[in-house]
Amino acid sequence: MLARFNAQQWLTRENWRLQAKGSSHATRDGWSNEDVDVVPAVKRTWRTIDYLWLWLSDGANVGTMQQAGSIVSLGLSWREAAVAIAVGNLIIGSAVTLNGAIGSRHHIPFSIASRASMGFHFSYFAVVSRLVLGLLYFGINTYIGASCMLIMLESIWPSLRSYPNALPSSASVTSNKMIAYCVFWTLQFPLLLIHPRKMRWLFFIKSTCAIIAAFAMLGWAVKVGGSGPVFGQVSKLQGSQRSWAYLAGINIAISGKTTLAINMSDLTRYARQPSAAYWQMLFIPVVYWTFSFIGIVIASAGQAIYNELYWDPTSIIALWTNRAAAFFCAFAFGLATLGTNISTNSIATSNDLAFLAPEWVNLRRGAVITSLIGGWATCPWKVQASAKSLTTFLSGYVIVLAPLIAIMVTDYWIIRGRKLDVAGLYNNEGQYHYWKGINWRALATLLIVVPINLPGLVDAINPQVSVAASYANFYKGSWLTSTFMAASVYVTLSMVLPPRATSCDETAREAVDPNDRAEKPETGSLRGKQDCHLAAGSSELV
Repeated sequence: MLARFNAQQWLTRENWRLQAKGSSHATRDGWSNEDVDVVPAVKRTWRTIDYLWLWLSDGANVGTMQQAGSIVSLGLSWREAAVAIAVGNLIIGSAVTLNGAIGSRHHIPFSIASRASMGFHFSYFAVVSRLVLGLLYFGINTYIGASCMLIMLESIWPSLRSYPNALPSSASVTSNKMIAYCVFWTLQFPLLLIHPRKMRWLFFIKSTCAIIAAFAMLGWAVKVGGSGPVFGQVSKLQGSQRSWAYLAGINIAISGKTTLAINMSDLTRYARQPSAAYWQMLFIPVVYWTFSFIGIVIASAGQAIYNELYWDPTSIIALWTNRAAAFFCAFAFGLATLGTNISTNSIATSNDLAFLAPEWVNLRRGAVITSLIGGWATCPWKVQASAKSLTTFLSGYVIVLAPLIAIMVTDYWIIRGRKLDVAGLYNNEGQYHYWKGINWRALATLLIVVPINLPGLVDAINPQVSVAASYANFYKGSWLTSTFMAASVYVTLSMVLPPRATSCDETAREAVDPNDRAEKPETGSLRGKQDCHLAAGSSELV
C-alpha cells in the first residue's frame, strides 16, 4: 500500500512543480527557477581554458572539415577557401565575444538577456526562434553521430555491413543505420543530463580525443597520399563571379556558428571572470581555421588514394581495412559531434525550455525533452534525405537569427554602454516592459531587415522561381547583410527615439549571490548602487 501511495504521489502535478528559491528575482511564483536565475558566485566554475576545450571539441569535428569542401565547390581554390574561412571566423568570433560578454558580466542566460533589447514579452519570439532550430539541428547532429557509430559497430561486427534491411525505402534510413542511431542516442542521453557548470571536463576529454584523431588521420593522409590534386587546383572564377563566391564562402564560414553566437550567454554565465568571454575572439578563428585546413589536406590526399573526392572524413574512414584504426577515429569524431550537439543545441534548447516553462522545466528536464523531441519527433533521417529545399531553408534561417544577434549586441554595447538592471529583467512590469512588453525598435528592425533577404532565400530553395540576379547575389552574404543592416537600423531608431525609461545611471558590476540576499537586504539585486530610472512623468515604458 505504501509503494502504491508513493507512486500515486509521484504522478501528481505538485510533485513535478519546481519550487523557486525565495531569493529569486522573479516578481511572480513560477516565473523563474534556479536554472533561469542569476548564477551565484559559488556555481561559476568555468575557467578561461575551459572555453578553449569547448571550441576544440566543437571545431575538431566532421562538420568543420566538410566546410572547406562547401566553399571549394563554389569554384574557389583551396587558398581562397582558406582566406574565406579565416575572415568568416574572425567576424563570427567577434559576434560570439560581444554577445557572450553579457553572460560573463551579468551571469544571466540568453533568454533573460534578450529582454533588455526585445522587451519582456517580445523576447519570447527570439527564444522560440532559437528553440525550433535547436531541436531540428539536435536531431541532425545526432544522425551525423550515428554515421560514426555505424563505422564503429561495423569495425567490431563486420557482418553488420551486409545486415538485411527490413525498412521500406520510404523510411529514408536502413536498418543498420537505425541500429547505430539508437545506440548513439542511448549513449548520448546520460551526457545531456550533466549540468553545464560541470560539463567543462567532458569538453576537455572530447577535445583531446578529437585532436589526436584529426592529426593522426592527417599524418596518415600525407604519408600515403601526399598533398593530393586539390592543392594543384586554381580558381575557376574571374571578376565579379569570384567576388560573389568569396562573399558566399565567408557567409558559409559564419553561418554554422550563428546558433551558438546568439545563445553564448548560456555558457559564459558560468565563467569565473568576465574576461573569459573575450578569449573567444582568439579561440574561434584559430581552432576553426586549423581544422578546416586539416579537412582540405585529408580530402585532397584521399582523392589521390581512392580516386574520388571525399570532403566527409568519415567516408574515408569507412573505406579503411584496418578495423582498429577505423574504430578509434570514428569514436573520436563521434565524440566531437556529440560535444557539438551538446554545446550548440542541447544546452541552448534546455535553457529555452526552462525559460518558457520555469515552473515545470529546469535544465535537466529540458535536456530530456530535447533528446525526445529533437532526437525522434523531428525524424532527422527524413530531414537529411529530404529535398535540398528543406536543408537550404534551415541554413537560410540565419536571416532571422543574425538580426537578433545584431540587436542584442548593439543594444548592450552602444545604446546601454554595458549597463543593465539585472533584477529588472525578471520584472514583468519593470523598465524592460517597454510598450505592451515589446520594444518597438527591435520589432521595426526585424520587419525592415528580414524581408529584404527573402527573395534570395526563395531562389536558393527553388531556383525555378524567377528572382532577380541582384537578390540572389545579395543573399550570398545573407549573414553579413542582415547583421549590418539590423545594427544600423536599430542604432538609428534608438538614437533618434532613445529608450530612456530603460537606461541605468551606473554599470551593474555583478549580480548578488541569491544566497546572500537574506543577509544583505539593503543591496537589492545588485552589489553597489544601481540607479535605473524611469522617464519622468511617463505612464508607459517605451
